[in-house]
Amino acid sequence: MGIHHHPNQEPLLAPPAHSWGEVAPDGVVARVLRVVLGDRVVSFPFAELRRWEHAVGNPETLQIWAGSEWVRIEGRKLTQIREALDNSRLIEVRQNTASPLVRSGPLIRRILVEKRE
Repeated sequence: MGIHHHPNQEPLLAPPAHSWGEVAPDGVVARVLRVVLGDRVVSFPFAELRRWEHAVGNPETLQIWAGSEWVRIEGRKLTQIREALDNSRLIEVRQNTASPLVRSGPLIRRILVEKRE
């Protein structure tokens, strides 16, 4: 027997967190994008995000221009992350590792944050 909830009530458990980051709930707009790196966390106000480009290939890349810096995300299946950006709902992005839990979602192999020239 499973646990069922009424459609008009809040679910008993929160949906599982993404291994690659965090997305705001429907109807909520993110104010800051956090980029989690191995040794630090870099935060960008959403108002500073100027442009992003998703290039399909091996690896896929998602480049985000923010103020005087750019963020380069490399991996595969990055569409979900780009869609969260498009909808101003991406709160956090971080590298994740290949595991059975990542089969259907994005896999982020590398994240770089660098100054633009």
